[in-house]
Amino acid sequence: MESDRAKVRFFEERAADWEEACYPRDVRARLEELIPSFGIRPGETVLDVGTGPGVLMPYIQKVQGPVGRLVAFDLAWAMAKEAARKPRRPRDGVLRADVHALPFPDGLFDRVLCFAAFPHFADPAAAVKEMHRVLRRGGVLVIAHLLSREELARHHASHGEVRRDVLPPEPAMRALLGRTGFLVVELVDRPGRYLARAVKTGRPGSAAMNGHFLRGHG
Repeated sequence: MESDRAKVRFFEERAADWEEACYPRDVRARLEELIPSFGIRPGETVLDVGTGPGVLMPYIQKVQGPVGRLVAFDLAWAMAKEAARKPRRPRDGVLRADVHALPFPDGLFDRVLCFAAFPHFADPAAAVKEMHRVLRRGGVLVIAHLLSREELARHHASHGEVRRDVLPPEPAMRALLGRTGFLVVELVDRPGRYLARAVKTGRPGSAAMNGHFLRGHG
């Protein structure tokens, strides 16, 4: 669809300056306060969904420690290329991929983080199904923003390409996660924070590994 292509162009064109423009020092401080709520544990295998220029990567790696594994991806090539410039450990990876058809085997990840990305998915139900599939049983999905649902809607309204990209109301989000096989353990929606945490309880589907990994700093 042309609207989807326009949205990808929106992010492609802004990739080089995204991190500097969107994450100044005060926003970084708020992000650092948010990270502990993700519940990442040392040694976990984590998927960073819609990583953009890799904003979360150093924070995740710090908590994981030397034996953890981080895989980050974005639909926009330019964003994924920016993320690939971030320092990585030998087992980490960055690739260009689509959340609606993830190129990973079932049950690979302990934790899936979807930060500042969920409203941009063309098909939220398909995206949630795929994130569920690649989580191990008992693994955790985290959907998070540094804005509330209302604040995010106002923010996106000022940009034509993403003006319709909003988070579902709480009942709809709970229903979406529940029917996919998640148990919602926390849903916070207040000024300056949106956080949904859900544990995988249902069965995964299946898919093959076919992503495009990008090379960068090791």
